[in-house]
Amino acid sequence: MLALGAAPAAAYGQEAGPAAPAASGFDGNEIIVTANKREESINRVGLTIKAVGADDLSERQITSAADIAQAVPGLSYTNSANNTPVFTLRGVGFYDTSLGSYPTASVYLDQVPLPFPVLTTLTAFDLERIEVLKGPQGTLFGQNSTGGAINYIAAKPTADFEAGVEASYGRFNHFIGNAYISGPLSETLRARLAIRGARSGPWQKSYTRDDENGRVRELAGRFLLDWEPSDTMSFQLNINGWQDKSDPLAVQYLAFNEQAVSNTQIVRDYPRSPLNSRSADWSTDNGMFINRKLAQASLRGDIELGGGLTLTSISAYSRFNQRGALDQDGMNLQDIDLRAFAGRIRSLSQELRIANDPASRVRFIVGGNYSRDKVYYIENLLYGDSSAFYNFGITTSENYSDQRMRNLAAFGNVEFDIGDKLTVKGGIRYTDARRSATICNRDGGDGLTSALFTFFSRLLSGDPTRPALGPTDCFVLDENFFNGPEFKSQLNEDNISWRAGVDFKPSSDLLLYANVSKGYKAGTFGNINASSTAQFTPAVQESILNYEGGFKAQFADRRVSLNGAVFYMDYRNKQLRSKLIDATFGILDAIINIPKSHLQGFELELQARPTQGLSVGAALTYVDSEIDRYTGVNAGGVTADFAGTRVPFTPKWQAATNMRADIPLSSGLNLFGGVQLTYRSATNAIVGETPLYKIDDYALLDLQLGIEEPDGRWKATLWGKNVTGTYYWTNVVAGQDTVVRYAAKPATYGVTLGYRF
Repeated sequence: MLALGAAPAAAYGQEAGPAAPAASGFDGNEIIVTANKREESINRVGLTIKAVGADDLSERQITSAADIAQAVPGLSYTNSANNTPVFTLRGVGFYDTSLGSYPTASVYLDQVPLPFPVLTTLTAFDLERIEVLKGPQGTLFGQNSTGGAINYIAAKPTADFEAGVEASYGRFNHFIGNAYISGPLSETLRARLAIRGARSGPWQKSYTRDDENGRVRELAGRFLLDWEPSDTMSFQLNINGWQDKSDPLAVQYLAFNEQAVSNTQIVRDYPRSPLNSRSADWSTDNGMFINRKLAQASLRGDIELGGGLTLTSISAYSRFNQRGALDQDGMNLQDIDLRAFAGRIRSLSQELRIANDPASRVRFIVGGNYSRDKVYYIENLLYGDSSAFYNFGITTSENYSDQRMRNLAAFGNVEFDIGDKLTVKGGIRYTDARRSATICNRDGGDGLTSALFTFFSRLLSGDPTRPALGPTDCFVLDENFFNGPEFKSQLNEDNISWRAGVDFKPSSDLLLYANVSKGYKAGTFGNINASSTAQFTPAVQESILNYEGGFKAQFADRRVSLNGAVFYMDYRNKQLRSKLIDATFGILDAIINIPKSHLQGFELELQARPTQGLSVGAALTYVDSEIDRYTGVNAGGVTADFAGTRVPFTPKWQAATNMRADIPLSSGLNLFGGVQLTYRSATNAIVGETPLYKIDDYALLDLQLGIEEPDGRWKATLWGKNVTGTYYWTNVVAGQDTVVRYAAKPATYGVTLGYRF
């Protein structure tokens, strides 16, 4: 199903300033997607898919994870203090910003995996389109796709010379520049180079002093080289990278949430944040900054073996580094601050597969995957004003995590046409996943934390002769109240993902489909500031069994399309960042599993071209979620039986409507305009639906108005996002003694100029 949350005009052409080559992904009303790892019309794929084309990406200023979520009903975006994007698709998500946490919606750039959410930060530039596949996609896309898969399709090198530039200027002195050059280097070699840069002033204001936050400093580039030495062989090299030095988001202090009885009043008396988009507060001790860098290289080779068989190899290596400082309590105090943090990711992946002729009556893909990831993270925390530590006189600690992952998989997928109208299909994947973790919490440098935990270890173990902890010794207490060594553990799991389905095409304008699929997300260790080894217990792999049926219909000479789907998901061992209660230290972080829950719902989408130059669309998504079995502690520190409550970050209703009009003013000038209205109902950020953690419903209005040459050679667009200035937020989090809110940007507006040579 094509769930329309964006202007449908983008589906009919892809020229969009510098981001668009000559039309190659769309053909009239046909949208070409790669959901089955081969090019097919979206109307012939029996899956729920949303595609956003290059025109839409450019005109609506879709440049971030938050923007993508606004364009895709059923997809929710959750912000985090360190700017790591977290996606939830149809209620399937995992809010954890640890570098080494795999997502529930896998992300790819031209089928090359971006295995960790932070790696996707600056991917949305110079694209043909974005494809969002809903429901488990484990057969072809592997584990960590229980919610679905997001595919970024880069604009490709062209057979003829092309070049373009695009510049946008908007509120808060926000400037974005894009440029590309593409064309042949020889008869067999083509190249494309694209660059994007962004810079802006601050948009957040401190409500306790004269200070600002929210500056943007971004730079990204991509170089593509396509080589076709013969008619039966082709290679594509992709070298891309980015650097993000933007300010991290400052949170809003919403409520006092004391973790332990304390003599401190300073946090309790701190003024709460005004309830508007721009107000926030943060510590000034170390400033707030993030410096992140990604470099990635991939090589794809396709070799025709004869007999209609094609061998495909995709090799990729990613190298990521970051450092920074954060405030997480919403105050100019040290209740919980990251004085400094740093991390790195090294990711290697290889896929080999063989596919037969896609025009065959029986179509198949068989192959295997190998990946190896290394993730290291270290942070130094300040919490001298926290109630949990104030009575003990300690102010700082440091923790690090060193994790290694190795994944092996073999997969196969087959489709069999029974006559002209019926297709049966099935797929299976076996995955062997191994993960090791070395974790340590130690003194932050002043010796006080080591002294305190030496005292605890001797007192609780009854052994006054235990050696004192040194400045680099780990202080986390185990079940025997001993401390000192690093926590080391392994998590080895395997699983079988599968999908079976049937497509029925009673006519060329109607597709009916039904699928049953099962997918898995790998287990994980959390990167947690811990006092007890119980906090390091990993969450085991989660699974979803999804039942889905749908239709895709076209009417009135294919000027009207109506798509729909219904689904039911049996959700086992959902992973959740939650809490446990410690008698000494109060409420502590932990990664847990919810044994059983379910989600059910439907999606509807309508798009139409009632007259030449006018496109309208509407979409509706309903998700009813419920936890069937879970007793534990939620993120607010409440212990209860949560059966019957809703799954976090899952609004029941999401809706979108839009219109796009193109009016010729003369033979050489067109006027165009677009309107998009999106709505999301209320949800909650934690299990238990506690009112304090409620994420209110909200509606957003975006507008565009512009002029262009009929052939798209140049374009000028006035645009506005959230033009009514709606105050809304995407997350509510319990820190040490504060509950904080992650507010989204207020109204933004600007102008974009684009020219293609």
